[in-house]
Amino acid sequence: MKAKLLVSLLVLVPFISMGQVHDSIKALPKYGNDSVTCVTNLSLYRESYKQWKQNGYQPGQFDHSYQYWRWLLDNGPKASMYIYTDGIVILSDKIRRAADEAEKQAYIDTVMMVYDQRATYFGDNGNVLARKGLDYMKYRPDELQTIYDILSQSVDIEKNSSLDGTLDALFKVCIQLYQEGLADKIVIIENYDKIMGIVEYNIQHNAKNKAKFQNLQAAIEKNFEPFASCEDLIPIYEKKFAEAPEDIALLEKISYMLDKKDCTSSKLFEDVSVQYHKLNPSPESAFMLGKLMLKKEDYAQAMTYFKEAVNMEDAEKVYNAYILLSHCYQIQGNFPEARAMAEQAIKYDATKGEPYMIIGQLYALSSDKCKVDGDKVAANAVFWVAVDMYEKAKQVDKSVAAEADKVIKDYSKYFPDTQTIFFSGLQEGDEYEVGCWINKKTKIRPAIE
Repeated sequence: MKAKLLVSLLVLVPFISMGQVHDSIKALPKYGNDSVTCVTNLSLYRESYKQWKQNGYQPGQFDHSYQYWRWLLDNGPKASMYIYTDGIVILSDKIRRAADEAEKQAYIDTVMMVYDQRATYFGDNGNVLARKGLDYMKYRPDELQTIYDILSQSVDIEKNSSLDGTLDALFKVCIQLYQEGLADKIVIIENYDKIMGIVEYNIQHNAKNKAKFQNLQAAIEKNFEPFASCEDLIPIYEKKFAEAPEDIALLEKISYMLDKKDCTSSKLFEDVSVQYHKLNPSPESAFMLGKLMLKKEDYAQAMTYFKEAVNMEDAEKVYNAYILLSHCYQIQGNFPEARAMAEQAIKYDATKGEPYMIIGQLYALSSDKCKVDGDKVAANAVFWVAVDMYEKAKQVDKSVAAEADKVIKDYSKYFPDTQTIFFSGLQEGDEYEVGCWINKKTKIRPAIE
């Protein structure tokens, strides 16, 4: 009876006993001051634990060996990592079978102590810290601030190595904190930014768990949606920008978030983008500004920035910069330069049909430009080379085939008709050179109705 009471008291006051002995045992050797008892208790509890595990963790089956494990926790904390990994399982069983709430809470306190003591004697580990946070969520879900602090610290330690479950839990806690009035909305936004950076890294670099992180990405995006409107983001970031207009990291974060959530028409986005490029000019920041000026229909300024942007290292982004330059030149009526930019885009990605379709459209739009007095073929011959470009687009990129076929059908109606070809002294199937600014060779073929 006395032995049972002693065990109960050890459970009920874990922090008091550990607080008294913690400093003195930090310098203990691996097996503590009583190595014989330590090794004996380790062997006794481990054998019992193995049998318990083999029997499917039958409730109460480990009770007779609990005293050995608990002695090790207090007196041989360096003896084995098993003390801590097994300890969580042991205490989970105790919690499930606690006689009353007081006993249950005491065991929960001990669970948290196990995590803390493991960190003390075996070093900090962010993912172990995450498990502590998840156990807090399980056993004390109302302690939101504590849960947030633990999970946030875990992610700060592990960074891109954080587990998907940890990231998911952290974001859910952020939302709960805001909903309970314990945090401002900025907590959700800043953690979304941090978490999604880690998620996107793992989607790109963690092939084994890519699917998990893709599912997490979708879930977080869905949960973030109610807090992701421009009306939510802009006031928060306006204040931050006003407080630290020369904080480059902050400017990067604001620019990224506003761009991601399609808030790029705001004055804040423009101000931040211009300020960032001023403080830290780069091809990437020029690209962002170019897109901004394009939306404002300031094509001349947009082109200035896009010309800087083509020096980016990312080939896909350079491709996009050349495509946007081509559009700008087309809008300004400079078709030769528009074609030249589309041809540059092809050099960076020859698998996309878009540049060829742009060139084809430029040719088709040149019908009036390429008229020749007395020549009934010249104006409509541009549609031959236009269709050639759309055929090329289909050849390199099957994803544009449906759109290209529709345009080809439309443009083929504008080919010179059979009579015009004949009376112009031309022969169907012969080679024909379209002049004007185009200067491309093609095949003669009649209009298709």
